[in-house]
Amino acid sequence: MNAQYTVTALTEHENSSLLRLIAAMGRHRIRIERYSCTTSNSGATYKHVLTVRARAESIRRAAKQIGGYVGVLGICYRSLEETVNSEMAG
Repeated sequence: MNAQYTVTALTEHENSSLLRLIAAMGRHRIRIERYSCTTSNSGATYKHVLTVRARAESIRRAAKQIGGYVGVLGICYRSLEETVNSEMAG
């Protein structure tokens, strides 16, 4: 079974940002388990949080590709263990 990761992407206010994220995940055969989106107070940016299952190489490649998209301000990913440890620490 593939490892679980949390992917967080900060994007500008664009209608196509969600579609680009989903398309990149599909191209790299990454299974999306959960998705949530929040907006900034000004409504100018979106924060997309996806919980996915994938191989480490696939998630690394997808994050690199998504980071190059126009309108993506930042992207990071963490394994389930890293997420749990950071929440327990702080």
